[in-house]
Amino acid sequence: MIIPKNYLISLFNEIKSHTGSVEVVYPPIGTLFKVDFGDTCTLYTMPIKIYQEKRESLFRWKHGSVLDKEVPTHNDLQVCYYAASLWRSDNEPELIEIIREGCNRDLLKGQKPLFIGYDTNSMRHQTTRVVEDIVSHISRKGNTSMGYCLSENVKAELRYQWDAKYRFEEIKELATHLPFANKFLNQPPKDARMARLGAVEYKRIMSLPNCQETDGKGRTGDEKIINSYESFRDKRNVDILLISGDNNFVAMAHEERMQAIYMKQPVRHHDVLELRWEDVTEMIYIVAIVFGYIQINGISVFGSWKGKLEEDWDRCRLYIDALDDNQKKFLFKDLEILIKGQS
Repeated sequence: MIIPKNYLISLFNEIKSHTGSVEVVYPPIGTLFKVDFGDTCTLYTMPIKIYQEKRESLFRWKHGSVLDKEVPTHNDLQVCYYAASLWRSDNEPELIEIIREGCNRDLLKGQKPLFIGYDTNSMRHQTTRVVEDIVSHISRKGNTSMGYCLSENVKAELRYQWDAKYRFEEIKELATHLPFANKFLNQPPKDARMARLGAVEYKRIMSLPNCQETDGKGRTGDEKIINSYESFRDKRNVDILLISGDNNFVAMAHEERMQAIYMKQPVRHHDVLELRWEDVTEMIYIVAIVFGYIQINGISVFGSWKGKLEEDWDRCRLYIDALDDNQKKFLFKDLEILIKGQS
């Protein structure tokens, strides 16, 4: 069954009435995290160090092999928490103050509008959603004069990164250790899937009425990205804030007299997180994409599957199936109603 990610809440409701909690499992490693459901949710993480140790002891693989590239690293798992906004950047308070000033500018008094631009890793890490949450909170009582700007150079970099597919020979090698990888044929490898998340985010931001795109002529590289934003700033007579998770990118931007902020990933991690149901949905969606396949209380959840289309990416869809027919009967009944209602 193919469902949009927001339908997972219906599945969680059914699970809550029966067990009250879920364990999210990546079969080669084990449980990644556990979630207890209530009015809010409590998420218990696997310590990153333990994940790293389990991965290293799992296979006697060669570094750089297909299997090594597919099984996510402990850094990839950290990116999942960060991209789902469960772990926040240490520099977020500085970002909030800059956005607050930009939202409160009075254009009728000659102040320049502020546009926010992103580099490639900000798209991959979905820092865009953190920014939108901040803007929404600050400008709740009125319209903001702030806008967004995206560089075609970022789009070109993301396209280069996500344009890859598993070949039959690679799937055959993978499936020896990861049986679920049989469904990955003609689908992107892990690194390409992570880039595709950023490309989908690029398209989503471009659909906003207050977003404009700079002409980068399809070139890639940090300098080209910064130059494209600099050109937009000068031609439009606006201010631009560049957001990046790359300290070197920020340093280059500062050399060009561009305002930029380094969104550093957090160093300290919480083992227990109090979340909304929507936060759990986002985390499970991102983990399913990055890991390709996970299990939730015996339910198979594929972020990558043979035949997955552009629309499935754009609509944030997952492929799910129950390992047990009786389980499918009571867990999927509400999902089937939702799907029939949309057909």
